[in-house]
Amino acid sequence: MAKTVYIHYGDDRFHDPRPIKNREYFTKPCGGLWASRKYGESTWKDWCFSEDFRVDTFDRSFEFTLKDDARVLELSDVDQFDNLPILSKEENGRCGPTYFLNFEELAKQYDAIEVTNIGNLYFTLYGWDCNSILIMNPDIVEVKEED
Repeated sequence: MAKTVYIHYGDDRFHDPRPIKNREYFTKPCGGLWASRKYGESTWKDWCFSEDFRVDTFDRSFEFTLKDDARVLELSDVDQFDNLPILSKEENGRCGPTYFLNFEELAKQYDAIEVTNIGNLYFTLYGWDCNSILIMNPDIVEVKEED
């Protein structure tokens, strides 16, 4: 089975990212490496072009896969959040709650978090905006060499 290929835009080579640190009342942590599936739906590139946001960064990118033993938490449904470590939760009426995850605790259990259905999780992780992966442990990254 072929490995999933991810792409990071804005740089043409991999650098060790800063360590994961929680940010109070923010759905994303500081640190880590962000990417999207190269051949996915609702990707970072799709979102940027639809919003005319940072489209000048797409001339630099690198591709990578994950090591076979990578521990990836795949999030696709709101029900999954009941069993995750959270810092806080904010109720948003009919939109459902927004969760502020404890990424520092999650990084002890998982190497990466991948959102695969942002349509279901838009308000739950308000600010993620697209299907993406957050690499919390850079040791799982296998940089794809140029052909």
